[in-house]
Amino acid sequence: MSKFYDDAYKWQLYEKHCSGFTLTELSEMSGVTDKSLSAWFKQLDLQYFQVGTMDLKTVHRRNAQLRNAFTQKHTELLLLQNEHTVKAIPEIARISCAQRVLLHYGPNQVCRTLRIRKSNLYYYAFRRPELTSYEKRDLELRPAIQKICEANPKRIGAERIRQQLIEQGFIVCKKKVLKLLREIDPRYAPLEKKSGSGFTWNRKCTNLLNRKFLPPRPNMVWLGDITDIKTDSGKCCLCVILDLFARKIIAARLDTQKNAELVCHTFQDAFAARDAPKDLLFHSDQGGQYTGRQFRNLLHNYGVTQSFSTPGVPYDNAPMESFFASLKVEEIHRYRYHGISDLAASLKEYLEFYNHKRPHSSIGNQTPVEAEETYFKNQSAVSISTDCVPFACKK
Repeated sequence: MSKFYDDAYKWQLYEKHCSGFTLTELSEMSGVTDKSLSAWFKQLDLQYFQVGTMDLKTVHRRNAQLRNAFTQKHTELLLLQNEHTVKAIPEIARISCAQRVLLHYGPNQVCRTLRIRKSNLYYYAFRRPELTSYEKRDLELRPAIQKICEANPKRIGAERIRQQLIEQGFIVCKKKVLKLLREIDPRYAPLEKKSGSGFTWNRKCTNLLNRKFLPPRPNMVWLGDITDIKTDSGKCCLCVILDLFARKIIAARLDTQKNAELVCHTFQDAFAARDAPKDLLFHSDQGGQYTGRQFRNLLHNYGVTQSFSTPGVPYDNAPMESFFASLKVEEIHRYRYHGISDLAASLKEYLEFYNHKRPHSSIGNQTPVEAEETYFKNQSAVSISTDCVPFACKK
């Protein structure tokens, strides 16, 4: 490891040399080579000669100028090496700056000033390859991911992209795909989580579904929920009903008010479109629209059994929450809506895409429509309707 010697130590050696010590003796005493000692002494001889030829006033004036210059440079160095300032600059950026002045100032001075590890500087300056194997792999993945996004109107998630990349011959994990997606499009950045509010447990609301998300046939379990969507004209409420068997959206309504009428009309649309199925279980959270008397009476009249999620536990209605997450990531958060008409057009287009074109891993990477068609092809007699009510919106 190299050593650093200050001017005071050099001056002590210089005085011993002037008193009669040879360069060899001083080298053995200090551990400094003869060449370095000779260079130091020549520089000190020159400075001593210049001082000897100046009068006392000139020497004092020169010393004052040097002290002022030293104070100024010391202050600038402290400002540069301030802990908060240096930490704010990534080390790779400091190394990039150091490489440009390395030949002029040398590695020791550059590393001390910019607070860089010398080993890191040597690696990036001399030994690091132009592109690592990981960087070369990312260069191949980025255009492939970009092409997949453009082919699917940027409505496809990281897992779906990963499956298509595997079909193309890539070996990649979901986290890597998501990281590259966020670099390609900042809109993939995760949103801030909302803090939950307290719930009051209602003993009459029981969870009959109990997270059994694989019913053996369509029209056996329906899931329902409501989500808020912001527009420039105000907040809109989207009510959706999903058939759990094929994860198919069978009814959806958009309104400016979140009330019992919205969920009742949505359920009536689905019930009529599916030809009034028997032995149906309807599962939702414990929102006031679903626990209210109006909606409960409607289900009772239709002979539908009602099930509720545990308060504050979204996993009890996970497929419904998963749909809303996909809807917002793949469609809602990518556009700005001026009003309910713009939002309705966008939702209608997405629901068509979701039911007919978007594959689901939970149903064997089929689309919801394909999953239901496969089921009914395997049945000897088809007695259950598979229609989906058109998207409804308040005019």
